[in-house]
Amino acid sequence: MRHGCGRGHGGHLLEVLVLLFIAEQPSHGYEIAKKLSELGVEFDGVGPMGNLYRLLMRLEAEGLVQSEWDLSEAGPARRKYTITEAGKRWLSLLGERLEFQKKLLEEFFKRYGELFDQRRQ
Repeated sequence: MRHGCGRGHGGHLLEVLVLLFIAEQPSHGYEIAKKLSELGVEFDGVGPMGNLYRLLMRLEAEGLVQSEWDLSEAGPARRKYTITEAGKRWLSLLGERLEFQKKLLEEFFKRYGELFDQRRQ
């Protein structure tokens, strides 16, 4: 199942993933989109890429990432995003929150499986 790159209920998870990818390696927007696509997030058309760039602009406005024009490769200049110290702290906090949510989800799916496995018998 593939999902679009909208703000919806996956918006905060996209923010965490984008910050994580940038923390791993400074990246251009299309590199980030490719990594998200490998996870099943679709980037077909202008709209989804626009959503990604709006997210990157918001992260930059909030001081979580910074960008500069990358002129090192052939072709047009592209923005390369790097994470800031504030971005690293925010990513750490979000990671802690996700760890807690993971525990809640694990408990939910354990109980959900038990409930529906009983009904099937």
